[in-house]
Amino acid sequence: MERHKIHIEIEMALSFQQGDEKALSFFYHEFYPALAHYSNQLTQSRPMAEDIASEAFIKAWRMHNKLNTSAGIKAYLYKIVHRDSIEAISSEQKRDQSLLEFQRPTPIETPFDNLVRSEVYRLIHVALKNLPPASRKVMIMHYLEGKTTGQISRELNLHPSTVKTQKTRGLQALRKIISRPMLWVFYFVVKIFLPYL
Repeated sequence: MERHKIHIEIEMALSFQQGDEKALSFFYHEFYPALAHYSNQLTQSRPMAEDIASEAFIKAWRMHNKLNTSAGIKAYLYKIVHRDSIEAISSEQKRDQSLLEFQRPTPIETPFDNLVRSEVYRLIHVALKNLPPASRKVMIMHYLEGKTTGQISRELNLHPSTVKTQKTRGLQALRKIISRPMLWVFYFVVKIFLPYL
């Protein structure tokens, strides 16, 4: 009986390699329950495990001409099921994390937040207008448009070290221009929101 089974498996494996769908059906009935069980042990989800096990046969069938033994077919199926189960778990965890982040309440902005942000933006834009043109262009491209030193150097046809120098000069100039007005912003914010201090 055992010899007969081995003989059938050898024949079916050769038929599988030649693209015989009866051989595919034979190995499906032979290995599917064990593969689904194996995937379920990893994913802890019977429906997902059954899908992964079924999909493994489709993937193995695409490679049928390279598989010519029962042991080779079985090993290939288990390899696919293992890999796909791990990927499914990883995708599920990422989806759960995204859902948690989506459900996490976003902080409510107060009038204080809006006022400070608006005033800081205004000061930065005013300060940028007072920079030398070369530094202003580099600062806007880097800090407001989010471009890299390489992108700026290509667009403006400047050497990267020149772009870095312009950024450094721009930042130094901005610090000087903004420092005093920021004290006034702080003073007015305190007066508006904490009038009795």
